[in-house]
Amino acid sequence: MKPSPATLPPPGPPVSKESARLRLYLLGLVLDMWTMLGCFVLANWLILGSAWGEPGKPHGIVMFAMLAPVYALLAINGGAYGIRMLGRVRVSAGHALLAFAQAVFVTLLLIFLAKIAEQLSRLTFLVGILLSAIGLVGCRFLITFLARRMLGAVPRMELFIVDGVPPPELPAHMPVVDAKALGIDPAQHDAAMAERLAEAVGGAEHVVVACPSERIGEWSMALKSLSARGEILMPEMARYAPAHGGTFQHQPTMIVAGGPLDYRDRIIKRLFDIIVSLGAIIALSPILVLTALAVKLTSPGPILFRQARLGRDARPFHMYKFRSMRAEASDYKADQLTRRDDPRVTAVGGFIRRTSIDELPQLFNVLKGDMSIVGPRPHAAGAKAAETLYWEVDSRYWARHCIKPGITGLAQVRGHRGSTDAHEDLILRLQSDLEYVTDWSIWRDIGIMLATLRVLVHDRAY
Repeated sequence: MKPSPATLPPPGPPVSKESARLRLYLLGLVLDMWTMLGCFVLANWLILGSAWGEPGKPHGIVMFAMLAPVYALLAINGGAYGIRMLGRVRVSAGHALLAFAQAVFVTLLLIFLAKIAEQLSRLTFLVGILLSAIGLVGCRFLITFLARRMLGAVPRMELFIVDGVPPPELPAHMPVVDAKALGIDPAQHDAAMAERLAEAVGGAEHVVVACPSERIGEWSMALKSLSARGEILMPEMARYAPAHGGTFQHQPTMIVAGGPLDYRDRIIKRLFDIIVSLGAIIALSPILVLTALAVKLTSPGPILFRQARLGRDARPFHMYKFRSMRAEASDYKADQLTRRDDPRVTAVGGFIRRTSIDELPQLFNVLKGDMSIVGPRPHAAGAKAAETLYWEVDSRYWARHCIKPGITGLAQVRGHRGSTDAHEDLILRLQSDLEYVTDWSIWRDIGIMLATLRVLVHDRAY
C-alpha cells in the first residue's frame, strides 16, 4: 500500500536540471556545426577530389560558412535547441530539418542576389546539403542518448504537493511534499509563506498540487508567484473532459500558472542582462568610483546599502544601492517610507536619489543573477501602501514574482514610482508589472531600457 504523504520522508528542495539542459543544448549546437562542416568537406572530396576544392571554385568550407550562421539563427529561434530536443528523436529531428531547409532557401536567395552562382560547384552544394541533413538527424540520436544519461527519463524536475488529500499513484522520480508538514498554507498571503513555498519548490520547473476543492483558489494564487509551470489536480472534472487544461497520471488538471518565460526566452533575457550590465559597469565606472568616494567622504558608514528584497519566486535576496541616508537612520526593513525633505537623507544622498545614481550598484545584482535589467521593481517584505502591506492591498500581488525583478520596469517608465502613500499608487504599478510579465519580449525590454533614459531624473525621488 502506498504510504500517506505524512509518512513520506521530507525531501530536500528539487535541484534544477536547467544547467544540464543548457550544456546539452550548447553541445547540440556545436555538434550540428561540426557535422555540417564535415559533410561539406566530404562533399568537396567526393565531387572535386580534394577537401579544399579546386582553383576558382568556393569549396565546401566556404559553403558551410554561408549556410551555418543562417541555420544557427533559425534553429535557435525555431526552438530546435529546446526541451523537445532531449526527448523524442523524431520531433527533434523534424525541427532541425525544418530550420535547415529554411537556411538552405535563404542561402540560395543570398547566392542569387549576390550573383555568385557561377563560382559555386552546384553538385558539391547539393551533396553537402544531403549529407548534412543525414548528419543532423544522427546528432539527435546522440543528444537523446546523452540526455537520458545526464537527466534520466524526465528532462525537467517535477514536484508534487499534497495538501490534505491522498496523492494519486506517482512516478518513482517525482518527489512529494506535504504542505502542512512544511507549514505551507496558501491562505496566508504573506512573505514568510511565499518564502517557504519557494524553498520547498527549489529548482522544480513543473509543480502539481492536490488539494480540497475549497482551496483551489488559494493555491491558484500561490502558484502564480512561481516561475514554474503550476497545475492543480482536478479529478472531479474527469467526466467533463475539459478541452483546455492538462493531465497528470491520466487525471485532468487545471493549469493555473504557466511561467511567463520558456527556457529559450530565459536564456535570451539572461544573455541580454549580462551583456548590458557588463557594458554599463565598464562605461559608468568613473561615476561609480566618484559616487563611492562622495558617499564615503561626506558621511560615516558603509558605501553600499544592502536591503533584503523579494526576488523571483518571492525568494529574498540582498539588493545593493549606494547609501543615501545616515548610517544609523537607514531603514533596512523598509518600515518607514521616504518623505520629501526626509531628515535621514544626506546631502549627497539627495542628489544621487534624484538622479537615480543610487540604483547603479544593482548592475552587480544583475551579474549575480538576482535581478534583471528590466522587470518589476523588487520590494521589501515589510513595504506598505498607506499603512497596509502590499499583498493585503491586492490579491494579485504575488503574481509579479514569477519573473526576476529589474533595475527598471514598465511601471517606472510610465511614471509609477516613488513612495506609495495610497493604495492606488501600488495598484497602478502592479497593473503595469502584470502586463509586463504576461507580454514579455526582448524588444520590449530594449524599449523600456531606452525609455528609462528619459526618466532618470524625476521629482518623485526623495
